[in-house]
Amino acid sequence: MTTARAKRPAWLGLAACLWAGVLLPGGPAAAADCNAAPAKPVPSDIVVTVDPATGWQPRGGQVRIVVESAAQKLKDIDVVVCFRWSNKDGPFLSPAVVQAAEFTAAKAVYRVTVPDLKWVDSTWSERLRRKPPTNAGQPTQFDNGGMVPVADVKVIVGSTDSTLATAFLEVGVTSVWTATLMTLVCVLIAHALLYIWAWRRKVPGWSPWMRLISTREGYASLSQAQIMLWSFLFGAGAVYVMSLSGSLINIPTGALVLLGIAGATTVGAKIQGANAQAAAAAPPASGNLPTGATAPAAPVGVVMVASTDHSVTLQWALPAAGAVPAVYTVRYSRQAFADWRSDDLIKESSHRISRLLPNTAYDFQVVARNDKGESTPVPITVTTQNAPATPRQPRWSDLVVTPQDPAEIDVTRVQMLFFTLISVAFVAIKLINSYMIPDIPDGFMLLMGISNGVYLSAKFVPD
Repeated sequence: MTTARAKRPAWLGLAACLWAGVLLPGGPAAAADCNAAPAKPVPSDIVVTVDPATGWQPRGGQVRIVVESAAQKLKDIDVVVCFRWSNKDGPFLSPAVVQAAEFTAAKAVYRVTVPDLKWVDSTWSERLRRKPPTNAGQPTQFDNGGMVPVADVKVIVGSTDSTLATAFLEVGVTSVWTATLMTLVCVLIAHALLYIWAWRRKVPGWSPWMRLISTREGYASLSQAQIMLWSFLFGAGAVYVMSLSGSLINIPTGALVLLGIAGATTVGAKIQGANAQAAAAAPPASGNLPTGATAPAAPVGVVMVASTDHSVTLQWALPAAGAVPAVYTVRYSRQAFADWRSDDLIKESSHRISRLLPNTAYDFQVVARNDKGESTPVPITVTTQNAPATPRQPRWSDLVVTPQDPAEIDVTRVQMLFFTLISVAFVAIKLINSYMIPDIPDGFMLLMGISNGVYLSAKFVPD
């Protein structure tokens, strides 16, 4: 019985030593009382500062405390950090959670979680009228025009047997709700300015968002939607992070690459449209004409079979059996104007001419051509219809179908839209949770590049 009683205290003593020396961090400094009279520090060259990038943080956010010394072994020290509002009459809270983040020979960086400080009783308008809160435990200093309350931060740096340094710092404590509200206000103002500009320029679309991504023909543009999404996301993220941390957001290389991909796709789509219009006015290369023994005969029975406010469809009869090979050219110009343009290398017996002006008389000429020459032009005059009172309104379905085939899903558009929404959602979630734009994996950036490249390549392939 006596033996058992002797062994039991020894086991408990060993457990107590393990709990105090292993499970609990540090020695005397870790157990320091921030409200007790400060111990006289041992002379040292230790300098304690707050990382300027984390000079503002919300409750639950992490402040980076930097400890620098040229002579002290920083890995052997303990750090205690306590917060209170900037009111010298108020007590410090219990030590905050401290995590080691970085160690070098002369510098140590710690991540310190901002505790749940009391909410400020006064309003911003009261503080602007120089009426700060006077209750005990409330802040007396405010940053950013009275919007951000300031907290005192006491940092005790010590070793196992002495206190090496005591520093008093200041940290602005921001609010996630305030940052969210400010971000929403900025997004709404930016959107309203763009919408007013689009409305004054008569861009098609009644939807508040559709009008920002509509083309002049009244179609929703997928490439414009993509660049608009990224622009609003990064702009809102910059306001959100700046409201929380007081510093501009860091945009990693991967995010910049995504912006470049989206911008290149938008520019490429506009280049394709400009090339298509310029190609209509360019003469065909003679090497692309079919080979024949003689010049072809003129087409027969040229008629107009359809007309809209911006297009005309012509049809004609094929030459008689045994005629020499030929392709067709349709030349057109506004009546009484010499602004001739042409659509060339037409192999069918009908053709639709687009990008015309409404309620305008056009002179058309249909010519058969081969490498030996061209036939006599067959003229016809057609007046386009009046423009509709209500222009075409863009639809969300325009993002996944082509204007030429509205009844068919374009898989290249679906792929690009799908991966864009996934990447935007990923970046937005990381922004909200970590207050920073995440690094985009190389494989996903390659996937986005391929997706946008396939979409853009499909626009250059003729139907």
